[in-house]
Amino acid sequence: MNDDDDDDLGQLIRVNKREWNSFWFWRDKPVGERGIAREVLEAAKLEVTDLRSLDEDPPDCEAMLNGQFSGIEVTELVHRPTLERSIKAVRQRARGEEPRKPEAYFNWDRDDLVVALQKLLDVKNSKPPVRSYERYVLVIHTAEFFLDSNTVERFLQGARFSSGLITRAFLGLEYESDKGYPVFELDLVRV
Repeated sequence: MNDDDDDDLGQLIRVNKREWNSFWFWRDKPVGERGIAREVLEAAKLEVTDLRSLDEDPPDCEAMLNGQFSGIEVTELVHRPTLERSIKAVRQRARGEEPRKPEAYFNWDRDDLVVALQKLLDVKNSKPPVRSYERYVLVIHTAEFFLDSNTVERFLQGARFSSGLITRAFLGLEYESDKGYPVFELDLVRV
């Protein structure tokens, strides 16, 4: 790799990232979804083969997971008002303006997390896939500042989630140097 290649790669990354909370974000949605699905599912110790994006949605992707034909939905857990306020502040600062509200982080508590995860499940359970699968998997990714692996592990203890279509759900966190990609399988109760 030469300096021009490094410059091209750096430009590609800058163009595809957002200004705030960008660890998992990639503007080319199908590429981002495949990358997130692979990282999270492999970190969950699943064998992922034949992963591909789909033109018809849902699901976002399909793959063989541990030998089972699986539909895969990918979604982000983010506190949207905080994200939007922070992106606006970064853009104002880039224009040389003083932002009215600076970048911020949402301080998640257990109830916030459990309710938000159930809402994501409810949305994904309400949209049947376009074809039949042996498994229908939800991959939730987050890079929320206060949701590190120790906190999430504590918050998810004893938490159970209602699900109809989704047969397995995983919450993937951003990379931690001592743990890699922490992944938590949600305890689903079929309804």
